[in-house]
Formats: sequence, structure tokens, C-alpha cells
Amino acid sequence: MSRISKLRTVPHFWWLFAIVLLLSGCAAGNRDSSVDNAPLSAFGPLTHDSQWYLSRIDSASPEDRFALQVLATRRLIADGDRSQANAVQQQLAREATTPRQTVALRLLNALQLGKDGQSSKALNRIAGIDLRPLDSNTVQFYYRLQSELLLKTGQKTAAANSLISLDPYLKGDLASKNQQQIWLLLQDSNSNTLKNYVSAANRMKREKAAGWLELTLIAKEPKNQSQLFADWQKRYPGHPAAAFFTPATDTSAQPVIAESTGITPTAGIQKIAVFLPLSGKLAEPANALKSGLEQANIAAGNKFTFTYYDENSLSMPELITKAQQNGAQLVIGPLQKNKVEQLSASNVTVPVLALNQLGNQPAADNLYYFSLSPEDEAAQIAQKIHEDGLKNPLLLLPSNALGDRTAAGFNSYWQSLEIGEATVAKFRSRDELLTLLRQKLGGTGTALQAGQIQSLADDPASDPNRVDAIFMLASAFEASNIKSSVDMMLGDSPVRPTYYLGSKSNSSGLRADVALALNGMQLGDMPWMLNRMPEELAKATAALPQASGDQLRLYAMGYDAGNLVNQLSELRQNPDMTLNGLTGVLHVTTDGVILHDLVWTRYTNGQLTTNEPALAQPAVQQPAQ
Repeated sequence: MSRISKLRTVPHFWWLFAIVLLLSGCAAGNRDSSVDNAPLSAFGPLTHDSQWYLSRIDSASPEDRFALQVLATRRLIADGDRSQANAVQQQLAREATTPRQTVALRLLNALQLGKDGQSSKALNRIAGIDLRPLDSNTVQFYYRLQSELLLKTGQKTAAANSLISLDPYLKGDLASKNQQQIWLLLQDSNSNTLKNYVSAANRMKREKAAGWLELTLIAKEPKNQSQLFADWQKRYPGHPAAAFFTPATDTSAQPVIAESTGITPTAGIQKIAVFLPLSGKLAEPANALKSGLEQANIAAGNKFTFTYYDENSLSMPELITKAQQNGAQLVIGPLQKNKVEQLSASNVTVPVLALNQLGNQPAADNLYYFSLSPEDEAAQIAQKIHEDGLKNPLLLLPSNALGDRTAAGFNSYWQSLEIGEATVAKFRSRDELLTLLRQKLGGTGTALQAGQIQSLADDPASDPNRVDAIFMLASAFEASNIKSSVDMMLGDSPVRPTYYLGSKSNSSGLRADVALALNGMQLGDMPWMLNRMPEELAKATAALPQASGDQLRLYAMGYDAGNLVNQLSELRQNPDMTLNGLTGVLHVTTDGVILHDLVWTRYTNGQLTTNEPALAQPAVQQPAQ
């Protein structure tokens, strides 16, 4: 990244400073001046301890009684008194009857989840809140909390976007500190992400947001910054971002790659240490990864020397020391998330391609992260739905950890579009799912609240709020049953949603009636799991004859990891470069995260077809799971 502004050289501890400021904002409320006789605000400043608020509940009016309990809960959460905070929240849940009170309870739940380190769950809890009926203090609290949670999950650009939305509510020193945080957060955003946010801001006519984002893009340009800045000032006169940027002179500006980044070149690397859980319950998945690595090496002419280490045998610092003493030029692994955490905190002097990803992994020059995470797949599904021109998706997810992670990944992308929130419906059983479908699609005849996504059965096709897309995390058989249930509920209605499936739905051995029931549904998965690379799939099944679908995906991950080794540094310095892999088209972000793009197909006459007629395949030929 080029040297581009006054604040670009701030040390990397800036993000910790930002979290501290955001935490204090959520705990203490907004430090606006107020008078003693002002109406009691549940999300105003915290000026007393919890007992002070609780002692005044009995003599308060019903409305103030609820606000006092909210204030007490916020103080208890800030003080770390989880038990009493939960007790008050349970009482609030019984008393919450109005939309504002329901929102207050959701905000408190998210605040507690964030305090407990469950930031992704907290974000899911506040997704879809309608801010229009809320008072200023509550809106400010929402944006501060949202930004804090996004920052904790590593979503810096989204966190900055929340603070941009907060900015109009602030004045004086509060506004100045908030604007400084915005600029700091945006500096680590890559250009592609910023361009997506600019497009979303322009669509929503958020001129102030577009100004922040466009100036950050200008700050990343290696030359002509003065002219670009002058043009920007004409479009955004008086914009606060101007105070944080000084154009670099063209004589001193350098191309991004010429800058001293500290990234170790990987083009000539040959000796590789591989950390995998070769013993224990993960030995089988590790073997699939190992087979993929070996096959990639064979395809490359055996130019690599792999030395395998059981990541369960020693601590990460000990394994790293041992590998470096044995001459390793690069490390692939470890696989387990806790081991990746240990590695990221260790002193590693060679490049590392970790086979998992952390929620807020450090962006070190020689650390790379490659994973097949449900969050990444869900974000790509959200992107596909948006690119198809749909705006009101319904997510049907199991009520478990995988469902939570899928919802968080989907909403992290959807929130960046600033076009509303996706509706998430979680279920534990078939009966519960059918009840949810009736509520969402069958029509209840009850009045709808502002912003609520409406029923398909009762609304005309022209209704902008109708559910127009359904993504379900389900097996192919389950998906066919869900689609049949939806079709039955909609009856003769001409309005139909577009259906989307992920890799979990890519099943083999489907009965003809099940495959036909999936007609019209779009499915995204790795290209080779869709028979686009039959020769490579044949090699994998020969090496792993009893492999399940999950093991074949891990094989593909190992294969791609081997192919990436010599191109890691070049891909990281050139985020627009790509590499075709078994898991999809691969590219590397400037933070070292390897992304792989799904391939999209559609069920037609019981078969999966692609945009290329010659690649039409029977419904998923792969080993039975």
C-alpha cells in the first residue's frame, strides 16, 4: 500500500485504540449535554451505578420503568455483572410490548453477546432493526455498537461505514474523534472493497459516505493525487474528510509494489513444512489435505520437498522452531483454529499459509489464511443474490452453530450494500420450519410493520417488499421438500421466489423425483464438485476411494494450497490477479486472505447445467456421503 496521507503511518495499534473508544461509547452512552428534567432515555448517558437505577423503578412511570431497567442493564454489562444483567433482561423480555422496547431488548442482548466475545452472534441479533421510529440516543447507540462488533470481527470497512452513518448525530469533540476513527479504519480497506462501497453509497444517495470512500481511494493512487484531490473537493465542498488528507507529490509517489512491504517473495520456495493433525479425530481430514498437496506436487514436477509435522505433537512455537531449524522456507498449516491462533502469536520468520481463518486475524506481511469457511460461502451467496437484482432474501437456516455462522457471513455482505436487511428464519425441526414458512409466505392477515418483508401469497408482484429470494442451508432432499411446501403454500400465485443453494445441497445419488423437484434452483459450489474438472476428480477418487464430499473438498483445498505456494507474494501485491484452482478462481487480499469464487449452476430437467451447454452434467456425480 503506498504512502498516502497524514494518518497512513499511524502504528498498527490504532485499531485497539478505536475499539477502546467504541466500547466506551457503548458503555457510557452519548456524552451530550442534558438537563435534569429532560425525558429519561434508555440509551442516554450512564451517570449512575446500577443500584441507583434499580432503586427508582417502583416509583417510576411505566415508560420510565422500562428505561431505568435498560440503563441498569447497560451498567451491569459494563461492570461485568453478567448474572444480574441476565436477570434484568429476562424481566424486560416479559415487559417488552412496543417496537421500541423490543429493539431495546435486542440491543442489550447484542451488547451482552459482544461482551462475552460472541461478536458474530451479536451482529446477527441486531440485523434488520428499523431505526426510523427510534430516538436519537438509541440510533447513536446502535451505530456505535454495530461498529464495535464489526471491528471485532475484522470488518473494518463495514465498521467505518457504521461510523459514517453515526457522524450526523455528533457535534464538537465527539464528531472530531468519530471522523478520525472513520479515516483510520478506511486506510486498511482494499480498493475493490472500497469501490463496492462507493457504488452502494451512490445508489443510496449517501453523498457524505461516498466522499469518505472516494477520498480513501484517491489516497491509494500512486500518482496524480493533487489533481484527483482538487476534483474531489469540487464535488464534496466542505467535506470533513479533507482535514485528514494531504496529497503526495508526484515526484515522491511510488507504485504500490515498489514500497517496502516486508512481504517475503515466494516464487523460488522449495522446502516446505506442513503442519497437520496427523493423529487424533482429525487425522482423516488431514489425510485428504495431504493427498491434495502431494497430487499438486506431482502435477508441478515434484519441485517441492514436503516435511510433515503432527500439529498435535508439540506447541506451535516448538514446531515452528523445529521446522525452521530443518530449513523450511515456508509453512503450510496448521489446520485447527486454536493452533492458528497460537501460530499468529508466535515469532515466525518464514511465510505461513494457514489452513484456517480467524475472526479477527492479524494482517502480518508473511501470514496467509486459506479456509473453506461457511461465512465466506454465505457472503458469496449474498453477492450472487444481489447481482441477480434481488433485494429481499429469506434465509432458512438450522438453529445451530453452522446456521449462526452462515447468517453472520451473509449479513456481513448484505449490510455493506445499504439496501436493507436479510430476514433470517432458524428452525430445529420440520414442524418448526413449516410454521416459519407459513408466517413468512403463507399470509397471516395481520398488519405489517414498516420495513417488514411481506408475504408472497397475499402481495402483488409489484410490491417492493415481497420476499424475492430464498436461500436454504439444507441437503438436496430437504431442499426439495421445502420447495414443495412453499409451492403448496403459494398455490396459484404467479409470484415466485428465486431459490439458492450452497455446497451442503450438492448431494449424489439423488432419486429422479428429488432431482426434478429441484428444477429452477441455483446451486453454488467448487467447480470440480460440479464435474467441470473430471480428470482431476478421477485422480482424487483414485487416491481416496472412500472419500466423502467433505473430504474431496479438503483434497481440493490441499491441491490449491500447493499450487499457490510460489505465487502467494505476487498475488498479494496484485489483488486483481487470479489463479484457477479446484476450489474456484483464487485471489489474495492485501491482508493475506485467500478467496475462492463459487461456480453457479441451475437444476434443469433434473440436471445441473452451467452457462456453458457443453458442461451440462447429471445431477452431481460424486462419491456418496
